[in-house]
Parts: sequence; structure tokens; C-alpha cells
Amino acid sequence: MEFSMFVRVAVTVPTLLGLLNASHVDGKEILFVVPPFSASRWFAMATVGQALVNKGHHVTVIVPEDMVATRQAERPDFRYSTFPDLHSQARLTEVRRKYISTVGKLSVFHVIRLSMLESEHAVKHCDLMLSKSSLLPRSQYNVLVSDPMFPCGAFIAARLKIPHIAILRFDRFNLDAKATGAILPRSYVPSTYSSFTDKMTFLERMSNALIDVLTNSAFQWTVLSGFDDLAQKYVSQNESTQSVVSRTDVWLYTTDSLLTGDFPRPTMPNIVHVGGLHVRESKPLSMEMEDFMESSGNEGVIVVSFGSIVKTMPMEKAEILASAFSRLRQKVVWRYGGKRPPGLGDNTRLMDWLPQNDLLGHPRTRAFVTHTGAHGVYEALYHGVPMVCLPTWGDQPGNAARIEAHGVGIKLDFDTITTEQLYQAIVQVTEEVRYKETAARLSRLHRDQPQSPMERAVWWIEHVIKYGGLPHLRARAMELPWYQYYLLDVAAFLLVSCSGILWAVWRSCSFICSKSCLKSGHKLKSQ
Repeated sequence: MEFSMFVRVAVTVPTLLGLLNASHVDGKEILFVVPPFSASRWFAMATVGQALVNKGHHVTVIVPEDMVATRQAERPDFRYSTFPDLHSQARLTEVRRKYISTVGKLSVFHVIRLSMLESEHAVKHCDLMLSKSSLLPRSQYNVLVSDPMFPCGAFIAARLKIPHIAILRFDRFNLDAKATGAILPRSYVPSTYSSFTDKMTFLERMSNALIDVLTNSAFQWTVLSGFDDLAQKYVSQNESTQSVVSRTDVWLYTTDSLLTGDFPRPTMPNIVHVGGLHVRESKPLSMEMEDFMESSGNEGVIVVSFGSIVKTMPMEKAEILASAFSRLRQKVVWRYGGKRPPGLGDNTRLMDWLPQNDLLGHPRTRAFVTHTGAHGVYEALYHGVPMVCLPTWGDQPGNAARIEAHGVGIKLDFDTITTEQLYQAIVQVTEEVRYKETAARLSRLHRDQPQSPMERAVWWIEHVIKYGGLPHLRARAMELPWYQYYLLDVAAFLLVSCSGILWAVWRSCSFICSKSCLKSGHKLKSQ
């Protein structure tokens, strides 16, 4: 009896241990390179990094020495590799704040100018980071994750000879379209910097094409040239930014086809949409905030935020907003760090920071007044909240155009907005039931997925690690010369061939006609 018990234990224990080991996923080493000039992009990438850590992987982030304490406080589960950036990130932040912090509508030319000013410091920041990357162990990391808005990550992946994954909202250089081979017909795919939809008039199509050509040319001449020099310095003399970025294995777009990202467009198998990966169910509010929300009664609350960068605005603009809010039946909670506007009503509460996702998920919330940044839009989409859009720059006008086109909100011009216009827009989205119904329907569409966006992102990262890269998913577009990519050599051959055939036919007809005419002439003379 004792012997049989011993045999069962001896067999069972190794079996259980084997099952445990089989189900265990070994933690992999993942390197993150984050753009130095965008808090929202750090937020998106850090959210993915945390999900990977929660699955047992080890995430290392390359950060400047003077930022490591801040990043450690925000994400203590990450590891950090530091380098001296000589305050280049601080200068980048200052340049961006100069253009954005006071809120103003930037034209395409202002965006290009902003990129030119950023470029000098970004290239220097990348140069310092790349010189540090030579100290990174070549065999330590299984994959590198970065945002191609700062192509330094692709350079480091090429130097370390490890797979590269891109996480991006959009690529201001349009490197992604060229790298993936996904053609973007500007007849129905609006430029990121436009506010057009996929239904454009002739003039809009012409403007859309011109915006695309101008921004691509300007970025190539003023921004990418500096990064091209770094690609040749640190990767190979024969490389460019485009050629290095083209080796990206998977592109994780934090977009979808509902409210952010493009309207339906050509895509490739290594392009994966993970829009809304940061969104979660709302958590209970603090007692003070919960009392404020509940005190609104059936009228509800309007949530107002212009993002993490815009904490203040010119007083005349703030007064327009405050006056409109004071006329509302609803209560208003407004993220605003500037001086209190004189016309602020008793129904409005100013706060330096908002638990935005939790407020948008609260049953008392009736509408969201927003600059239409991608993170806020996805939170409103997830929770089914109608929006009043006041876009300022970048991808925000495009996001606002899609929100209005889908019937889930109203777009206004921040530069020319009046108190009456804002008031009427808020009244319209809160009182006309179609906005709430549309928001609820789009929320159901967004949630009805076989995987959550975060689960999909993590699965693809682990998939790349498992197979050491996915070259079979990459189109061969970048290996073709430009004249082959656009079939210009084929067109030239067909043109020459057709011209030759037509010339031969014409010469034959001319010869036959001349012979016929000659014979006719001889007959007439003989007669």
C-alpha cells in the first residue's frame, strides 16, 4: 500500500511540474525607445510596456539621465538605461510649448516650421542616444519597440540586429506608407494634416494632394536629412532613414476606422490596428468628485479638457468658454490651470488634473468638450459620450472631422469660436438624442472585438519575439527602385512599343498609298 502510494506520488509530482513549466512563459527582454517630445506617446508606449511586464517580461526604457527619476516614479516596474542628453529633451519640450501651450490653430506651414525647430534638437538627442547604444549588450534584447516619429529606435534595432516593432498614431514623415508599401490614394484618403473626410470635392482633393506633397517635401529636406546623416554614421554608409525604418517587422497603429486614424484605406499584413489600447472600465471617483457628479442630478455634467499640454489659454479665449459654460443647465468640470476667467459660473469647477477616463465613464456625464486628442477621443468612444470638438493642431482637425462625419459630435473652429456657438453646440449634442444613440452604437462596435486592443498588441509583440522577426509579412516595395514601384519602366516600354507599332502601321499605310497613287498615275498617263 505504501509502495503504491509512493509510485503515484512519484508519477504525479513530475507531471504537475511539467504542466506548470509548459504553461509558463519565459520572460523576454524588451527594449523601448520613446520620442523625447510627446507626453502622449510616452503614455501609450508605457501602457503597452506595463502590460508586457504584467505578463512576466522585462522592459527596459532608454531615457536621459535627468529624466530617470521621473520615469521611475511613474513606472517603477520598468528598467532604465540612461545617457547624457545635454538638455536636448528640455529644449525640445520648450519649443513645443512655445507653439502649443497657449492653444492656437496651426496651419500646415506652422506645423512644418515647428518640425524644423524640433529637428535640430531631436537629431542631437538621437546622436547622443545612439552613441550610448553601442554599450547595450547585443544579445540581451529580444525585440525593440519604438515610435517612428523618432526614428532613433529603428537605428538602434539595426545596430543591435534585433526585430523592430513600431507603435504610432501616425507618421508625420509618411515613412510608414513607403516602408509598408501601402499606397495612399489622396482621392479618398485625407492627409493627416487636413480636416477632410473620404468624400472630397475637386478643390478638396487638390488641396489634399498639395498638402501631402508639400509636407513630404518639407520634412524630407528639413528634418529627415539630419536623421539620414545619423543612419549613415551609425548603421551603414548605404543606409537612409527610410531604408532602416522599412525593416520594421510590425506596425501597431493606435487607431481604428471609427473615430481616429484614417477612413478605410489600403493596408498590409504587418499593419495592426490597436486603437484604444489604454482605455479601461471606469473606476470609482473620490468621494469629493462623486458628490460633485451626483449633485448635478438628472441634468448631468459636461467634462472639458484640452489635454496634458494645454493647461492654459489666452484670457479672452478662456472667457468665451467660461461664459458659454455659465449658461448651461449642467454642471461643468474643466481641466484648466490658468487664471480664473471673470465670467466663470457657479456651475463650473476648475481642476489642474482630471480623472478623465473615470469621469467619461460616469453615468452623470452628458458630453465631452475636447481638443480631440486621440487618447481622449478613445475614452469618449469607449464610454459612448458625445463630443464638442475644438481641434487646435496636428491630427486633431482630422479626428474632429471623423467625429462629425460619423454623427457623434460637432466640430467648431477654436480661432473663431463665440460664446453663442459653443453654447448652442453643447445644447445640441446633449438634447438631440441622435448624438447619444450614435455614441452608444459606436461604443458597442468598438468593444465588440475578439481581442481587446491591448491583448492584440501584446500578442503581436510576443509573436515577433517567438519567431525572431516576421520578414514574410513585409512587402518588397522598398526593394524596388521608384520607377519600378510606379511601373514607369513598364509604362515606358508599352509607350515605346505602341509608338513603334503605330509608326510601323503608319509607314506601311503610307507606302501602300504611295504605290497605289503611283500606279494610278501611270494608268492615267497611258490613257
